[in-house]
Amino acid sequence: MHPDDAADIRPLPHGENSNGCCGPRGGEGLNRACPCGAPLATLAADCFGPYELHLDPVRTYAFFR
Repeated sequence: MHPDDAADIRPLPHGENSNGCCGPRGGEGLNRACPCGAPLATLAADCFGPYELHLDPVRTYAFFR
């Protein structure tokens, strides 16, 4: 999914799993959390790869309003 579609998701404390030169590579595992602090997604946004957000299927589910 596009990272802008999940505006409330924020980086893990201390930049955990967010290594990369221009942004997180996304290869280290979960690096984004919901507002309560629970890790739930991986952002891949470094300059040499894709710009996308992968939600962890074990920690997320679809909710339609």
